[in-house]
Amino acid sequence: MSAGATRIRARLRRSGFTLDVDVGWSERVAVLFGPSGAGKTLFLETVLGLHRDAEAHVELAGELLEDPGRGVRVPVHERRLGWVPQESALFPHLRVEGNLRLGLARAGGDGAQLRRAVEVLELGGLLQRSVRELSGGERQRVALARALASDPRALLLDEPLASLDLPLRARVLPFLLRVRDELGLPMLVITHDPDEAIVLGEIAIVLDKGSVVATGAPREVLWSRAVLPLSEALGLENVIEARATAARDGGAEVETARGLRLVVRGSLAPGERVRLGVRAEDLLLAVGEPGRLSARNVLPARVARLETRGGDVLVHLDAGEALVARVTEGAARDLGLEAGAPVHVVVKAQAIRRLA
Repeated sequence: MSAGATRIRARLRRSGFTLDVDVGWSERVAVLFGPSGAGKTLFLETVLGLHRDAEAHVELAGELLEDPGRGVRVPVHERRLGWVPQESALFPHLRVEGNLRLGLARAGGDGAQLRRAVEVLELGGLLQRSVRELSGGERQRVALARALASDPRALLLDEPLASLDLPLRARVLPFLLRVRDELGLPMLVITHDPDEAIVLGEIAIVLDKGSVVATGAPREVLWSRAVLPLSEALGLENVIEARATAARDGGAEVETARGLRLVVRGSLAPGERVRLGVRAEDLLLAVGEPGRLSARNVLPARVARLETRGGDVLVHLDAGEALVARVTEGAARDLGLEAGAPVHVVVKAQAIRRLA
């Protein structure tokens, strides 16, 4: 399904705060990224049509939903937007199946979309469970399935993993990826977590204090000078798509589309596709080829550019794939790092996380 063009213009004043955005994109999955208080939820609520006092133009995935100049304002209940708020907002007196059928009632269909949502989110064994008996991750999956059951033209997810602890996030994230990859719906995902933004998104739209400060490919935008200060705890700077090629040293060898080869922990079937993540501080840099090391990955690379932030330097590298390493200013100076300099990147297999 082609997402079509999206264009959102919105101006909305609240006490001590103004949302003033004008942004467009053609990618199917957009992540709206920024710190708490940046205006992300207000942006999403404007797309939903919840604020009648907003000066808004909303064209979502090629469908015009609001344009005062043309006299267009589709009512909230007719916009066919699958909304999953931060809290799952399930009805506790109903079983899982009852909550899902509320979404189906909005669509008025034959139930095919509900059956598909149950299949993709693996909810078949939970249908007769009370909502009160569900874990946090299960509740989020049910809320997502209910939104899908309404046969939406697009999904709007407001920090879908924010209420979950880290282990639960790791268990729910693959289901979000399945929804993205298998159902083909346009998605707008709001997050202040760069890990989620990089893994889920095709384009990142960065908000700060009610305004758009950057847009572009998530891996590039979220590590630009304009965006770095917005997050106090950044996650996985390097997200790599790869395919398993062979078993290797108790683990597996994988290769990216551009020929970068890595050894990772765990068994993988030949041909199996994986998404991997590595923190920037887990990439070690060496000038000259290192000697014998315990690390299984030693990659020749070239410095593309340097970015200084506080006492750290982000070293952008071309190793076939774009990578980012974080070193101290002293280390960068001692190594003589500069654009164009050849280096070797050292990565332990244990430092590479499998995301999906």
